[in-house]
Amino acid sequence: MVSRESTLQQRLLKSQQYVVYAASLTYVVFVLLGALVNPPASFPEAFQTPKYGFALLTGLTCLAVYLWPLWIRTVYLVAYVGCLLSLTLEIPRLLSADLSVMQLFLWQSANVMISFLLLGSRWGLGANVLTLLTILVSLMLRGPFTGAQLADWLTVCLTLAITAYVSYLIMTFIEGNLLTHEEDQGKLRAARQDALTTVYGRGAIEEELERAMGYSQKNNTPMSVIVTDIDHFKSVNDQYGHATGDDVLRAVAKRLRRAVGGGGGMVGRWGGEEFIVLLPGLAKPDALVVAERLRREICDQPLADLNITASFGVASYRGVKDTTDQLFGRADQAMYDAKNAGRNAVR
Repeated sequence: MVSRESTLQQRLLKSQQYVVYAASLTYVVFVLLGALVNPPASFPEAFQTPKYGFALLTGLTCLAVYLWPLWIRTVYLVAYVGCLLSLTLEIPRLLSADLSVMQLFLWQSANVMISFLLLGSRWGLGANVLTLLTILVSLMLRGPFTGAQLADWLTVCLTLAITAYVSYLIMTFIEGNLLTHEEDQGKLRAARQDALTTVYGRGAIEEELERAMGYSQKNNTPMSVIVTDIDHFKSVNDQYGHATGDDVLRAVAKRLRRAVGGGGGMVGRWGGEEFIVLLPGLAKPDALVVAERLRREICDQPLADLNITASFGVASYRGVKDTTDQLFGRADQAMYDAKNAGRNAVR
């Protein structure tokens, strides 16, 4: 049973991709505009400063995430290592030339929030602790400082620390809500499933039938329903026991779902040994072909080591005055006609 809506995890992945695209491209634009507004003194020496190398790395990061979105955390970790290397080179340069730390501070603040979004609360916290340690070690190895430099770098470290702390709290809140959502979705899926066969339960398939009927009425599109009932199922229970009967029900449900799931069909257990197959978008001629294929799926190979057959009834949407009760009633009657015709048949 597949959810029709994207999960929150999938939406989070999309958001992570967009953040990487936005941050990477913005940094590349920033470096290019900086080079135009304040051109480096000479080429290629001036372009060997860390920010140009990191601009190349962020561009490659953006491309890698586009090509391999499921590997976004690994890609970011590689870029993060490059960021640490850039810091170890950039901090001594800024101190020796007594340059402003504003640009480094602003971009590193943005990276704090990005790291938590991409890595999660625990890994994000670890990455930012490592970043702060890298800054502190680089500063201690470079010293001594002027009073103004010391004040600037203390401001950078303390602000990055509080930004990391706030980001950590926000990310733990998001992760907690994601976990709660997944648990709730799991309970909802379990409530909509038939416990024995794991296809839709009766209430859920009735909802899907109403939804499909409403769509057909609104858009004047075809829709068909197949009702199937396992032949002589009571004899299976009486002769082989209810455990074997349960195995037969599970096997039938699995074959039905496998046969129609790829084309948008839905399978539900109506009750006992009776199943309903919902086929949105299919008119009756096509639905009869599907029903015949399902009949062969069940009878051609043993189920639970038994030779099992089933009878199938097909009905299709007839127009805006049609109702779900009428549609199901016609399919159910067609199934009984198949039973009366000798079973293992489609009507």
